[in-house]
Amino acid sequence: MISLDPREEIDLKSINKVRDIHKEILNFGINQKEIIKLIELLCLELEDTKIMREVLLVIKAEEKEEKPKLLV
Repeated sequence: MISLDPREEIDLKSINKVRDIHKEILNFGINQKEIIKLIELLCLELEDTKIMREVLLVIKAEEKEEKPKLLV
């Protein structure tokens, strides 16, 4: 996985941009379920499909655990 390196000037600018986006999202007033949905939608934009699938698997597993089972 490719990470941003804070020691590199160009990466430092990207890190600051990401922090600004993060701050704006939180200022928007977003709850837990909305954050998870946002992560899911952002995953679909990833170029690395392996990472996309791994993150989506985690999200889907969490959704299955949260759904209450109906007693029949």
